[in-house]
Amino acid sequence: MKHKLASTAAAIATATALTFAGVASAAAAPTGCSTGGGGTYSTAKCTGGTGYYQAYAVCKQTYWPFYSSFVQSDWKKAGSGQEAWVWCTFGYNVSSRGVGLRN
Repeated sequence: MKHKLASTAAAIATATALTFAGVASAAAAPTGCSTGGGGTYSTAKCTGGTGYYQAYAVCKQTYWPFYSSFVQSDWKKAGSGQEAWVWCTFGYNVSSRGVGLRN
């Protein structure tokens, strides 16, 4: 009985370790990310890690009825050195900006 419990405990420990090892690798993401931009555009750049990133912005219309729109750039590979850019359409200004991440 003791041998069976020890074997079961070892199997559970091994399965748990493998499960968490898989989670750690799946949770990898871009690192060193920053955003920038001006009144009508947004930029994003990630200097390391794995996966992909993009720039996004919420654009607010500068006149009545003050609509909002969401814009996003194409995906860039983390660590590529490329800067992602996105622009608001004419008559809109950036009200918030950020960087989107994907594995």
